[in-house]
Amino acid sequence: MKSLPYVHWMPRVSNDLKQCLRFVAERSGGNTVNREREIFAGMAKILRHPKASRVGTRRLRLGIDLRGYHVAQFVIIYAYFEPNAVMESGMVSIRAIRHRRVRNPFHGVKEPVAHNPFGGASSF
Repeated sequence: MKSLPYVHWMPRVSNDLKQCLRFVAERSGGNTVNREREIFAGMAKILRHPKASRVGTRRLRLGIDLRGYHVAQFVIIYAYFEPNAVMESGMVSIRAIRHRRVRNPFHGVKEPVAHNPFGGASSF
């Protein structure tokens, strides 16, 4: 059986998740427990099928493609790095969680450039 990719969360994701759940809680009948469960189930689907979502935007300077997976009224923004000698199972980097009504959920999703174990520039 093929092993799942390594998962990496960018620092902003925890805050994004809190903001999304706060949004749900402020709505009449909003069920934060169910929504949080759905978001984590979406992340699990991303790990099983990281290429299922199309590339939404390319960050040429950073050398990464960002994809978006829709779950409920939110979009999980992530990057997938193919397996190689360093990471034999590849890696999914969860970059942000945004409301899908945002004009461009990919806008502003960036992090400082850091060492990329896959070679080239990236923003882990």
